[in-house]
Amino acid sequence: MELKSNFGGKSSLDLHKSKTDKLLNEIKLIYFTVTQLLLQNDEPSLLLSILAIIVQFFQVTYILFNRQIWPVWMTYEVSRQINKVLGYSMLVPYFEMLSYIGLLSMMYTCLGLVLMGYMLIILLNYRLQSSISLIVQMLRALIKLFLSILYMPIMDLFFSIFACAEDKTGNLMHQLFSDITCWEGTHIVHGIVSIFGIIFFYLFCITFALLYYEPRFLPMNPQSKKNGRYLAIFLTYELIMIICYTFMTQKQYDYLFIFMIAIGSFLVFWKMHVENPHNNKYIAKAWSILSAVNMWGVILLCFAKFLEGQLFFGTIYAWLFGLPFMTAAVLKADKLNYELLLTNLNKVSDPQEVLNLTDYLIKLHKAQDPDSQLMIDGFLEIHRATCAKEDCYLKQKRSQNQRIQKSFFKDQIVSERDIDLLMVLGQIYFNQIKKFPNDISLRIRYSIFLFDLMKQRQQAVNELLQAEQQCPSLDQEFIIYRYKQLIEFEMNLAQNENISNLDVATELNFQNNMRLFQNMIERTTLMHMDFWAQLQEDQPDLGKMNDIGSKINLAIVQVEELWNKMQKMTQNLPKAMRLYAKFIIEVLQDKDFGEELLEKSKKLQLQNLKLRNQQTIQLLSHEDLCFESNAIVMVSTAPERFAQIINLNLSCCNLFGYIRSEMINRKINIFMPNLYSKFHDSYLERFMQTNDNKNINKERLVYVKLKSNYIAPCFLTLKIIQSQDDSLQLAAQFRPIKVFKPTCYLIVDADELIDCVSASCIPLLNLDYKQISHKKIMLTDIFPNFSQQKQQYLSKTGGTLHYKPNEQQISNKIIKEEREEAEIFFNCYMNEIINDTTGVLAGYAVRLEINWNEKSINHELNVHHRQNGLSLQFRYNPRMAMYQGEFVAEMNSQRVDQTVIWDQGDLSSMISSNQPEIHNPEIQKYLVKADNNDQQKGKINYGEGIATVRLFENRIQDINDQDIISDDENEGKNSVFERNQNQDQERKGQQDVNEKNNIFRSRKHLSQIINNYQIPKVITKVNWTANILAIILVVLSFTDFFIIYEQYEDIYKTILLVKNQNQRNAELQTITTSIQNLLMLNMDVWNFSNQLEQQTYEALWKKKLNQSINNVDNLNKELMLTDVSLSDQILEMMNNDVVNMRSSDGSSQMFDLSEAIQQLLSKSIIIKDKPISDISLNDGDVQFVLFNSLNSLIYQLRAFSTLYANELRIKSENNKDTFLLILSISASALGIGLLILLIAIASVNKTQEEMLAIFIDLPDKTTKYLFNRAENFISNLQMGEEDDLISEIDETEREGQNELNKSVKTKRKRRKYKNSNKEQRNFTLGILIFILIAELYFTLNFLMSKTFLTDLNQMIPEINATARAESFYRFVDISERSLFLDRNQTIMNQDSYEIVKNNLNALYGLDSSIHQEHALNVEITSQIYLDSFKQVFMEQPCTIISNFLNEINEQECQVFADGALYQGMAVGIARYFENLRYIMTIYDQFWGNANVNFTLLARGFGKFKNITKDSDNVRNYILNLNNFNQTKEAREIQDSYNRGAFRFLVSSMIEGIRQDMESHKTQILGLFIVFEGLLLMAYFLLWLPLVAKLTKDIWRTRSMILMIPLGVIQSIKSIKTYIKANIQINDVDV
Repeated sequence: MELKSNFGGKSSLDLHKSKTDKLLNEIKLIYFTVTQLLLQNDEPSLLLSILAIIVQFFQVTYILFNRQIWPVWMTYEVSRQINKVLGYSMLVPYFEMLSYIGLLSMMYTCLGLVLMGYMLIILLNYRLQSSISLIVQMLRALIKLFLSILYMPIMDLFFSIFACAEDKTGNLMHQLFSDITCWEGTHIVHGIVSIFGIIFFYLFCITFALLYYEPRFLPMNPQSKKNGRYLAIFLTYELIMIICYTFMTQKQYDYLFIFMIAIGSFLVFWKMHVENPHNNKYIAKAWSILSAVNMWGVILLCFAKFLEGQLFFGTIYAWLFGLPFMTAAVLKADKLNYELLLTNLNKVSDPQEVLNLTDYLIKLHKAQDPDSQLMIDGFLEIHRATCAKEDCYLKQKRSQNQRIQKSFFKDQIVSERDIDLLMVLGQIYFNQIKKFPNDISLRIRYSIFLFDLMKQRQQAVNELLQAEQQCPSLDQEFIIYRYKQLIEFEMNLAQNENISNLDVATELNFQNNMRLFQNMIERTTLMHMDFWAQLQEDQPDLGKMNDIGSKINLAIVQVEELWNKMQKMTQNLPKAMRLYAKFIIEVLQDKDFGEELLEKSKKLQLQNLKLRNQQTIQLLSHEDLCFESNAIVMVSTAPERFAQIINLNLSCCNLFGYIRSEMINRKINIFMPNLYSKFHDSYLERFMQTNDNKNINKERLVYVKLKSNYIAPCFLTLKIIQSQDDSLQLAAQFRPIKVFKPTCYLIVDADELIDCVSASCIPLLNLDYKQISHKKIMLTDIFPNFSQQKQQYLSKTGGTLHYKPNEQQISNKIIKEEREEAEIFFNCYMNEIINDTTGVLAGYAVRLEINWNEKSINHELNVHHRQNGLSLQFRYNPRMAMYQGEFVAEMNSQRVDQTVIWDQGDLSSMISSNQPEIHNPEIQKYLVKADNNDQQKGKINYGEGIATVRLFENRIQDINDQDIISDDENEGKNSVFERNQNQDQERKGQQDVNEKNNIFRSRKHLSQIINNYQIPKVITKVNWTANILAIILVVLSFTDFFIIYEQYEDIYKTILLVKNQNQRNAELQTITTSIQNLLMLNMDVWNFSNQLEQQTYEALWKKKLNQSINNVDNLNKELMLTDVSLSDQILEMMNNDVVNMRSSDGSSQMFDLSEAIQQLLSKSIIIKDKPISDISLNDGDVQFVLFNSLNSLIYQLRAFSTLYANELRIKSENNKDTFLLILSISASALGIGLLILLIAIASVNKTQEEMLAIFIDLPDKTTKYLFNRAENFISNLQMGEEDDLISEIDETEREGQNELNKSVKTKRKRRKYKNSNKEQRNFTLGILIFILIAELYFTLNFLMSKTFLTDLNQMIPEINATARAESFYRFVDISERSLFLDRNQTIMNQDSYEIVKNNLNALYGLDSSIHQEHALNVEITSQIYLDSFKQVFMEQPCTIISNFLNEINEQECQVFADGALYQGMAVGIARYFENLRYIMTIYDQFWGNANVNFTLLARGFGKFKNITKDSDNVRNYILNLNNFNQTKEAREIQDSYNRGAFRFLVSSMIEGIRQDMESHKTQILGLFIVFEGLLLMAYFLLWLPLVAKLTKDIWRTRSMILMIPLGVIQSIKSIKTYIKANIQINDVDV
């Protein structure tokens, strides 16, 4: 019986399974193998298990006080504190206080732990001969942590990544970190990764929750429990609760949440407390407390939700107060389950009730305390009274068979009470399985009971096999898989030396295995023949040889496994041992071990003969039939059941061909031949009356009638047994006879009419049951001369009977012609059948044996075989439906597939070309007659019997014999006389050779060297190469990823620097504008109607001045303290004195930019604090600010802006070069790694090819010799000649050995060979594909980064222009006003008028540049900026500006400048330009022309005001330009609309770039995670199995060397040298 699981190997059913099913079976097998390994020698700590449950208690209680539900308790202070305290048992609360990055880091750490668990599983599954204890301990600890204290924290951590809720604006924001927007940018990747983490983690935990436990009742083992589904339910409950409080964030879901908590907690309470699955009482109590307290908390949570504040207050205090009482109540409670003991097994409708009862009884049995024993006694009394079965053990206890008890409990010290309980439990299981045959759990529990308590291992295996056929679930499959192997292991430890101890099931199992064993040997031998035939080809194919060799190794392993399995059943197996020994000698060429087994089998056979002669037949009552291997039938003699079968065993069913139900309660006559059944009742009645015991306890020959209606001879032994009702029962034991010659049996009546025949009559007489049943056939119809010698046949010696088929029996013409010449001679033995009751002759029993002495064909064949070296082989002819014999030469090399004749028209191929003609006429009757032979019958062969021979190597050989060594093999040979002279020298040198080749001193030692399973060095090199390549890939991928991230962050910060630099410029110029406005307020330039308006205006601009000062200070700090890497030119300008600042006294001093700005800010602060009357052109502070802000400082500020823009451009270009460098390095590394790896793979294949090439060095003579030995073995095995399975090692054998020894010593030229093995190509292709995928990753990263940076580089001019627009527009405005105030003051160290005129022209250039660059960048610009640009310039910007600045309202904007701005900033800016240009036009009219008509030029846009209070009309005219409507409008546009519009555009542009960058970083992150995942999968799921396969292939190929006989290896120098150089030294080092 195969004890392996269905997952452990390939069967015929696998051919019909889909790839998905095969993959699932493979995954199951991996999990089963690893889990079984983990459970071996696992000794879990009880204390640690209880501590883990305590921690889980805090975690489960955290559900009642999680971040969403704790306010439900209403007592916020207490519930919030409990939430914080319980949060320490989780992970998220720790990182909630830190940062989002910390949370992500911990999430990826936990994901790494989960992936490490899977990797450890793979490592354990594909382990080689190395230490795995550390891996087992790591995985065991990881599983225990995952299933207990780490499950809920890790699951909560994964869910917390996408714990999001909508804020007031409708955006999804993270619940724990409100600044993180959910499902945008990199959060998408983190969310997807966490989802996969949840799936992988849950599958990991649920799988091991179902598998990782001990199902046997072991009260001291914390992992002992009924099944793992209870823990799986608990883990699923925790998962659902985490999902609820993660996503049900709104208060409206509180009721649904509480409802789900209530259902889940009740289910957990029922499973953990009521059903109580744990067998350890402390663990059971701990889980009961957890579930009960959790249920208590849920109940009070419902009270708090529905009744808190209405009927009572302080529910949470009631919960706290009840905790110790609930714990004490559960600890004190002890369920006795009296109701289970009262279960009526006759009325059970649910198998779970049976399981509960049996589990509780086993628990009482294990307890061994007085209370338990008292309860067992009570149950036994109840069962004795209520049991309705006739075979109830307790009812039959008075007459119980003590031998059964001893067989069950012989190795145990068991009390009578325990024996009664165990026997009753066995009957309960057995009867309930009959009632519920499809309940898998019941069968599994029964098998564990048989194995653990009853020690009936074989019956336990049978139950597991039955359960396996009923589609068990995953956990049940694992129990079946595991306990099969455990039982097999214990069966191995408890080897039984006595075959009589085998029960019926084991005996049948052994016979099945014996047949399977013979079939496997036959198949392995055929593979050997195929291998040697492949090697005989002119150009052997190493690929095919390798494939055949792999199959041979697998077949040999299967044969050895089955042999070991049969040895575990019994050590007394001489027949199987003899077959295995002959297989080892003839096929595997291990003569020493084979002869050792042969000697052992002979001793066992002699021992069995002695025991069989000493043993007497001992029949048991019907309770013991199952323990007997022979067929036994119990027949009743009671009147109501006269001659009926009342009991039988399985061997009897096997003998007759019936199932038990077909034979039970039927008369024994039905199973007898008709001639006997007629008078058997009267014979039995006479026996009862006379008590004639002459046939009792004596063995006699009878004939039984099988289900096929054919008869079979058996030896019958009868014994009388007294039954409990004082009636007699007859026990009949049948023993089939062994037939060594073809024999058939016939039973005829007194008139010689055939009544019954045996099945052997079909091939021998062409007579079957249908013929005699449809037609009366006389014995003389078959044997016409039978009556003449009838008296001789009735004698003891019998007589010869001649049989020749007649035409009525044969309808096929071809067969008729063949069989007309085939006469068969039988030895006929005939016995009379007498009716003992009446004494009348009833008929005859005829036995026909083929006569091998009369004209014995076999004798002639043997004689001819010895004379001519021929052997008889049989082939099957489909057309003639018969086997035909053929004589072939001893060294024939025909293939096995020629044993079937497919073409009757051409049978010449059946005879080998080198086969000599056979002239014996008796033998020719059994030879195949070919058409070409028929044509040659008329020709006379004058050369018949004449042969040309020669003396060669001490043998007289036919000169035409193809077996003679060819000429090329004869090179270097000595003559016969020279060889005789050199024999002495060879003997002297032989000892030296043996000393030198000590590893070849025995085949056993050589096998130990070759089969030493150490990892070959070439595999180690390949593995190291792959590991280095994998490390390089990991390092490159991490480097590429982090460089991209760092460069992107650097570029983004540089963009912010560009924005801040230009904004600082704008704010500095705003300071200048504010001081100019305050100065002109003091000069009375503005037209105010009252003093209040002046004060309001003064306060407004001082406030703006203060804001600008603060803004400049902040921006200056950001720019100075930035961590962005800047160019040396920028750093040099920042650190060097480049700004020429002129003081009020006219002196100048050089400062660096920061110092210059700080001086300007300090002067501005002083001006801000001055009264308005002191702010004048004569004031030194005012002069300092107005002069320096418009000259050297603004020049350097513009230079800095240009440098920052260039820095951004340089970084975007240089980073492309960096990414290209990484791509080049990765391509080079992958290329070199691919080359090295391919070389390593090629070296592995070369090593394998060199091993296979060893066989090419074998001489043809050796190959043919090995082929013929296997061929003779398979021929004898198929013919059933067990005694001839081994070749006779006589003169012929010795001659063959001597010839081989001579042929292997010759110098031969190695033949050419080919190699069709495609594995190397497939490996190369797979590695190349993986390298291309890896390089594709780096290429994608490069292309994506290059595209992004190219687009960004193209956008830099637009970024720079848009960012500079505000400051430049502001500079144009203050330059114009500075011109109005003082024409002599320089601007940018040049003439102010020229600068103003140039600025006006540059305005149009800047505006057109912005629009042109935007048009060029439409395809690459983000949609955010496109929409913003369109809204600002093309549509109405009032809404945006009013919301962005909060300084003007939308209604003011709509009516401002006659609605020009409402039409878009494109119109507004154009109007702004025209206003400035118009004012300058008027300025040109006023300047130097005191007599100009002011009113005429003003055109009503301004009123004249004597600002200077003197007669200087030119200065008054120019100062009055500040009050023109165009000037006021331009000033308002600049102060509010230009500033708001361009700042909004810059922020939108940067936000768009940020989002594009985040999107690109998300893609990079996603690719990185996918690549790393593929890399891990490729390494652990593809590479490690590939390395294991390559290693096993080398081991397998190396073990093929053992197919060569040791003598041949010792004699061929090349083979010997290769073994010593490549196997012994390199791998074993002995």
